[in-house]
Amino acid sequence: MVILLVLALLMLIVASLSSILSLYFEFKYWGGLREPDGDGGWPTVTVIMPVRGMDQNLEGNVRSVLGQRYPASVEYLFIIDNLDDPAYKIVGNVIKGCGNARIILNEGGLSKGSALARGIGEAKGDVVVFVDSDAYVHDTWLLNLVKHLKAGAGAATTYRFYSPLGRLSLGTLLKASFNMIGITAMQNKTARFAWGGSTAVWRSLLLKWNVTKYLPHYLSDDYVITHMAHRDGLEISFTPRSMVITLEDTNVSEAFRWAVRQLWYVKVYGFSGFALYAASYTLYALTLPIAVAISALIHWALALGLVPYVVGVFKDYYRVSRIRGLGPFYATIIKGRYTYALALASIINVYFSWAAILATALTRRINWRGKVFTVDDVKRGVEQAPLP
Repeated sequence: MVILLVLALLMLIVASLSSILSLYFEFKYWGGLREPDGDGGWPTVTVIMPVRGMDQNLEGNVRSVLGQRYPASVEYLFIIDNLDDPAYKIVGNVIKGCGNARIILNEGGLSKGSALARGIGEAKGDVVVFVDSDAYVHDTWLLNLVKHLKAGAGAATTYRFYSPLGRLSLGTLLKASFNMIGITAMQNKTARFAWGGSTAVWRSLLLKWNVTKYLPHYLSDDYVITHMAHRDGLEISFTPRSMVITLEDTNVSEAFRWAVRQLWYVKVYGFSGFALYAASYTLYALTLPIAVAISALIHWALALGLVPYVVGVFKDYYRVSRIRGLGPFYATIIKGRYTYALALASIINVYFSWAAILATALTRRINWRGKVFTVDDVKRGVEQAPLP
């Protein structure tokens, strides 16, 4: 009995200390945030947006990507699998009259990687930028990414922030809170990856790496680009000032399926990272039940067990406040009330994320925009095009 009490207390102490340490690193990151100045000549850019199906804010997203203030030539390539896709007409109407934007059909394309490979083959810019069709950006999004390349990075990346399009719901809050995992990873140079939803890379590197050979075989373009950059010892630079907003409304069931899909990619392409997530969230999920269970014997155990949750609320509130402070674009979209709600949602998210992790461990297939992919598909792709 004594041994179990000691182990329980150790778990509570570890969870509390790790949450406090996480808060410290959050303060340290934002306090040390610096942006390169970007003086000098500017490279030409090709922006590639793979499009499949109707994102909730598709027209607004496309218009925001087209509305960049960038001092050199930019071409925009929208990759669509077939003419029957409802997005074809929407994108076509938006880019009508834009001499530097065009739609490229990728008939028979099965994955996002296939669409990106098609776009890279058509790209003419010195820099290639990947952007997801659900990304809503401000007018210096592109400028900020390229600044980091000019400062010496091999790839410049950012991440997304979820915000409601029309109504605030629990599903949107949980999806946005779960998404914070990625922002945490981006703040750490060791865990950082080239997120395919908004990443800039020198085209010369993409050609050197011959990525068009590999991308069609991988469901995660993040994994391919990150692998190549690490192999060559190149920095992947993170710029929160180019963070994209995804405006959408979702329910809890949809948010859960999305979370499982995100974790599934991590599981099949980087199991060690998935195992780390699983261990971390298992620790936090068990903290409160353990604290309640032993509080009758150790009265202060409950207070100790609440520490990770209180710190988590404060950390998320601070993080979202700093994102809002990046400029009027963010402050206008991310309302103060949403900031408070999202911070509080971090408590529920502990169990939402833990449930998603458990479900992912048992998941062998996912559905991405109407296409079903299995673990066997992943294995087959790696065997057909093993990364060097």
